[in-house]
Amino acid sequence: MAEHHTDEQQLEEIKKWWDENGKALIAGALLGLGGLLVWRGWGHYHETRAQDASEHYAVVVQAMSEDEIQPVIDNTEELKNNYSSTPYAALAALELAKLKAQTGDLDEAAERLRWVTGNSSQLTVRNMARIRLARILNAQNKNDEVLALLSSTEFSSGYTSLIEEIKGDALLAKGEKLKAREAYTKALIGVGGNSEYLRMKRDDLGEAPERDEV
Repeated sequence: MAEHHTDEQQLEEIKKWWDENGKALIAGALLGLGGLLVWRGWGHYHETRAQDASEHYAVVVQAMSEDEIQPVIDNTEELKNNYSSTPYAALAALELAKLKAQTGDLDEAAERLRWVTGNSSQLTVRNMARIRLARILNAQNKNDEVLALLSSTEFSSGYTSLIEEIKGDALLAKGEKLKAREAYTKALIGVGGNSEYLRMKRDDLGEAPERDEV
């Protein structure tokens, strides 16, 4: 009888506990399920956006290969305005900048590249844009901007030769031949001296005050 009473007490305690906590458990379960559904929905949303963005970028690449300017512009703008958080927006901007540079619109090309440097989440893409921007600024004789751009950013050692060559071009345009020669020498060191073109650019500036390292 005592055992039966104990069972009844336990049952009452369970009922009481359920009355006090059951609603909270159900709410928590529903909240957890809702969170799962939201997470899955959010993931699906991002997957869909990424897919849409990739399709726009594919049009850009195809149009570039066929020299069709307008589709490049239209789809790049679409990516910039509506898919800027995806990597495709920056990649498309690089393509449009290349197109604009090829057609002589250096200001527009520079603007596109600046957008990439400020918006891409990928360091490699940002650095690629900075290097291309530096070349365009060199072509515009904005040599101080080139030097400031390349000096304000830390590039990996793999970029050394390219960066120093661009610096050398800017310094030479400024009439600073000695500093330009030093930059070309660093560029040569960066490629282990295996560039006749760089060596020629450096040696065209005459003999250095001291013997070159390469």
